[in-house]
Amino acid sequence: MLDSKLDCFLAVATEGSIRKASEKLNIAASAVSRKITGLEEDLGVPLFERHARGLRLTEAGQIFADHARKVMRHESWALGEIEALRNLQRGRLRIYCVEGTINGLITPAIAAFRKKAPGVKLTVTRSGSTGVMRAVAADEADLGLAFDPPKHRDVTVVADVPAPLYAVSAPDFGMPDGPLSLADLAHHPISIPQDSSYGIRDVIDQGLRARADVTLDPPMQCDSVYGLMGFALTGQGITILPKCCFEEEEARGLVVARPITDMPLSQSRIALVSRLHRNLPPLTRRFCTILAQVMRESAF
Repeated sequence: MLDSKLDCFLAVATEGSIRKASEKLNIAASAVSRKITGLEEDLGVPLFERHARGLRLTEAGQIFADHARKVMRHESWALGEIEALRNLQRGRLRIYCVEGTINGLITPAIAAFRKKAPGVKLTVTRSGSTGVMRAVAADEADLGLAFDPPKHRDVTVVADVPAPLYAVSAPDFGMPDGPLSLADLAHHPISIPQDSSYGIRDVIDQGLRARADVTLDPPMQCDSVYGLMGFALTGQGITILPKCCFEEEEARGLVVARPITDMPLSQSRIALVSRLHRNLPPLTRRFCTILAQVMRESAF
């Protein structure tokens, strides 16, 4: 980082606390405090005001935060271009993604990427679709992979592919053959994500709002794809997932899947996103190309 003062300032602005910022940056709280004080002395205005729950940006602080984020974005781009001159052997890449894409999409893309860039440090963070979009918008992630993500004014879609939802159960559970509707699923025990911050649940809820005659009463809600799959694998009932979440289990005969006919469940998508108007560094562009190709080749 070329200017550690900006790094400290943005960390405090994000965390709302010098202590939390120091833990995030792994430096002493006193050092963070000195850098904030130095910035305020340089600018001649207070950047934060204290309140009961911590620190909050002043009006001047909000203006400076916008400036600082632009500086950091430009610095990231410049450093990325410099790394390109080093044959893409160094650098870092931060990816936020929904859990179900890790095995089927993220992992093979990383394997292909690291063959030519083994020295690059990658960080993969699991989040719901809403969290992915927020992280990309806040420059906490270079790229995001989300299921049917909500639109965000500061985020753009780099690539997307169809990812319709399927009803998934153990082979001996007795799920009906052929395409199913939400009305069909309402007669069976079902497990789904717990709230709309997860793209899958948001799409399911949209489908239910279009079917006032259908209500799901899931005996289990879970924020983990592995938990949802566990519900199906153990024969407890049905879960609803895109194919990338259960492709391996289906190939091994551990689960069966039926397409769901209701819109928008039948037309949902997985999207690769980045920050709007950001010039992606060479490392990020290369990974984007690889991941987009993996997405296109995957059988959804």
